[in-house]
Amino acid sequence: MRYYEILKKRRTDLKLSIQDVSAQTRLAPEYIKAIEDNDLDVFSDDLSFVRYFIRAYCEALGVNWNMLQEEVDGSIKHYAHLRNMALTQAQKRMAAAMPVESSDSRVRRASRSTYENRVASASRSLSRQKPRRKLSLKAVIAAAVILCAGFGLWTAMSQMRASQAAQAEAAASQEARDKEAETARLAQLRRQEQGLDSQEQQETEPETPVQEDKTTVSGNTVTVTSAFASAPEVQIEAKFSAPTTVWLTEEGAVLNDTSQFTDSFSQTVTMQDAGTLLFQPAIPDGMKLTVNGQTVNAQPGDSGEVIITIDVVRAQTEQQGDQNESAE
Repeated sequence: MRYYEILKKRRTDLKLSIQDVSAQTRLAPEYIKAIEDNDLDVFSDDLSFVRYFIRAYCEALGVNWNMLQEEVDGSIKHYAHLRNMALTQAQKRMAAAMPVESSDSRVRRASRSTYENRVASASRSLSRQKPRRKLSLKAVIAAAVILCAGFGLWTAMSQMRASQAAQAEAAASQEARDKEAETARLAQLRRQEQGLDSQEQQETEPETPVQEDKTTVSGNTVTVTSAFASAPEVQIEAKFSAPTTVWLTEEGAVLNDTSQFTDSFSQTVTMQDAGTLLFQPAIPDGMKLTVNGQTVNAQPGDSGEVIITIDVVRAQTEQQGDQNESAE
């Protein structure tokens, strides 16, 4: 699946419209649609901003930019190459359409005598000659001062441009973090709304005996079984042999700060309803991981990545079991 297809699918999975993403990324809706349609003609005036637009889009949706960066750069270079080839062909066609000097004019120039050519050359030489003047010491010093001042001005302008570029990069990074936080906030609001719905449903149901939450581990899958008498908690503790980046997501929404590098990780997630958490370290070497106190011996997949799936499921109550037996 191409990078633009991944972005469009992630947006639709999160049930976000183009206008919602535009409000978070501050990108024009037509730019977002052009990215999803791989229509780089929209950015033909300046391709230098396309990479930053796609990166901001990835960070707003919680998509790993590092996994898509190589494909995005290759697509932009391929489009620029095709555009340059089209311009070169157009220039060749324009040159071929230009009028060619006739052979009669070349014959007339060649028919001029050698004497006429020498007279014309001497006349041009005399008209270009001017009296030579010796440069004074003051003129040399003034030229040197002007040259030094120009070099100093150029150096100052170069430093100013470098400083402005660094400030722009820092502002873009801060804006990306703000957008990521906004996406996490929206996901949290959706979870809260789902939690309120489940709470209203529980109030109408008869009380059932309280069952303790149970955590089981099977390979890279952790199952937390809860009767949801109260919101279950998933406590994740991890230690690494070297600083690394960690992604903790729920339904595509990032729940932690992925911009930090750390050699240990600790976070407790309160689940309002059944769902799935994904825990993915960038460098899993030497990782020691526990979920709700249970040790997880993670194994890498075919791609070498380690992804821990934490499924929070609703336990079947005694009343539900009786109803299933009566239905049978």
